Amino acid sequence: MKKKSCFKCIFIMIVSLAYVSATFCENNSEALIPSDAHQKAIEALKRLGGKRGASPISFKVVNIIGVVSEIKFDMKKIKENLNNLKAKITDTQIKIDLSGDVLFDFDKCNIREDAKVELQKILSIIKAYKSTETIISGHTDSKGSDEYNLKLSLKRANSVKEWFLKNSSLPSSSLKTFGYGEKKPIASNKKKDGSDNPEGRQKNRRVEFLIKITKK
Repeated sequence: MKKKSCFKCIFIMIVSLAYVSATFCENNSEALIPSDAHQKAIEALKRLGGKRGASPISFKVVNIIGVVSEIKFDMKKIKENLNNLKAKITDTQIKIDLSGDVLFDFDKCNIREDAKVELQKILSIIKAYKSTETIISGHTDSKGSDEYNLKLSLKRANSVKEWFLKNSSLPSSSLKTFGYGEKKPIASNKKKDGSDNPEGRQKNRRVEFLIKITKK
């Protein structure tokens, strides 16, 4: 019985100390609290024991300094990425053409290791502009059958999408893929004399990105 009374007295002392401290802090900008008050309160808690009450008593003080609500982007770096990628910007979208030869080995759809730097730049742009829709379109040159080129171009677009999903928290629904094969060239695959045009074919082997700009 005597032990219970002791615990009760200690508990009342702690509550009283907390109340007095709060009152002084509320009414005085420089509250005079004894320098050893905090230590005495800790010692009193230790005497009560860690197993008393609904949960163990912790003597560790944690300071919560705030929560970051959203990621801040370095827009200077984003602009550099846009320039490096030769992006075309309008009020509603950002258009980027990335060479298929940069992204993939010949006749393959697996992303090259050294292409990830360029894809990371595009990903940073998508995030910075908070785009809710990005269209990824694969394109090939005219070598090979139409059917084969259509399949290859779609596989390449899907590979890019999978890389984005693996390396970000973008929702899958925000990334749409299409494969156009050789149907939408941006350069001639042949020269005027009918001979092969390697430079033109290289331009046509590409992945096109249309990043829709979210209105603020």
